[in-house]
Amino acid sequence: MVGALLGTRIRENRKALRLSQKDLAHAAGISASYLNLIEHNRRRIAGKTLNTIARALKVEPSELSDGMNQDLIDRVKTAALRNKKIKTEDDRIEEFSARFPGFARLIARQSDQINIRDEEFAVLSDQLKNDPYFAEAMHLLLSNITTIRSTADILASNPKMSEKIAKNFIDNLAKESLKLSKTAEDIFDYFEPTSEQQVTSFDISPFEALLEKNKYYIDDLENGKKNVDQVLSSLTLSPDEIIKTKSSLNSYMKMAQNLPIKLFLDTAFEYKYDAISLANHFNTDILSICFRLAHLPIGKDIPQFGLIQCDASGMVLYRKQLNSFSLPRYGGACPLWPVYRSLSQPLQPIRAMLDMPMGDRFHTISFAYPTEAARVGMPALTEAIMLFTTDYNMLPKIAYDQTPQLDVGHQCTVCSRLDCNSRRASYLLS
Repeated sequence: MVGALLGTRIRENRKALRLSQKDLAHAAGISASYLNLIEHNRRRIAGKTLNTIARALKVEPSELSDGMNQDLIDRVKTAALRNKKIKTEDDRIEEFSARFPGFARLIARQSDQINIRDEEFAVLSDQLKNDPYFAEAMHLLLSNITTIRSTADILASNPKMSEKIAKNFIDNLAKESLKLSKTAEDIFDYFEPTSEQQVTSFDISPFEALLEKNKYYIDDLENGKKNVDQVLSSLTLSPDEIIKTKSSLNSYMKMAQNLPIKLFLDTAFEYKYDAISLANHFNTDILSICFRLAHLPIGKDIPQFGLIQCDASGMVLYRKQLNSFSLPRYGGACPLWPVYRSLSQPLQPIRAMLDMPMGDRFHTISFAYPTEAARVGMPALTEAIMLFTTDYNMLPKIAYDQTPQLDVGHQCTVCSRLDCNSRRASYLLS
């Protein structure tokens, strides 16, 4: 269907520019009758003719060809799933995207922005609930307000108070008001996105910042352009940060050496990026494969994976987000996520398809593993990871077609599944 609509897209773009068939045909160096057949999807074109027509229409050839259009169609479908109460013509989304690419891109862009806002809202909600600084700041605010109110009540209810005593109360009132103002300013600076304090408010380590900057693939280390010390020297770090960051970079380097990217990508393509099959092929643990899959270069035919790692308490140790799947930093995620269930089944991989309230779907593999052996009177220490992707169509069909399908959310406060039996907090938008 997508390929068959190439001519339709050409016709709609031509009409948008108010060009006649004769004008476009002349610019493309073909006859008007041949262009008419193309626009009615009765002739297929590619190569030079497609590039010439695209140039005359002032668009990229990819906007007329199938690749970009399929991505656009998928994003419009996601937007349509956001509100199931509105009936959409799902069987005509491809036709709509082809006939009205401008509106389709607008809908897709707005859907992307909603994803970003949902992520930011979830992160901020997570921070407000779990940030120790914010809790302490709120305690100070309430203490200041209580003191000011009590002092004001005393002054108001004792009009015959001596001038000396009244002055002491007024001085105390001014002192507490100053504290209140200072605390409010500190909170504003802490949450102001453009302030320097914002960097520390989300507790991002230098290594995480480096990964985010490089889109979770450090090419200099992967291809031997630089060693760990050279990468480290390019960063401005404190002595304590140098030690921690060097350890993290060494771990990344070890992953790159044990599973070289070119060999891994070739093998991953053969096994359709299935973590369990890759672990068997390389005779290694699933944990190593999951971290390798979460740190792949960006490429058209390379699926993108997210990853969350937590300890037995659910505390997040490491995370790599996808735009459509926001992850908590301090905890408080959906209790239905299989990563938590895996903690009760160490060394047993768990597959699951996660269906989000807004229609997004993710294939996941969760895996718990001991980090310290059990001792007399003490259980083994355990951690868990969950690898997830929206590109599950690239995986073997059995990997996603015959797995449990779970209705989950991100966090209770931003999850619209109001009838969930696992809800632990009220939905903020209800």
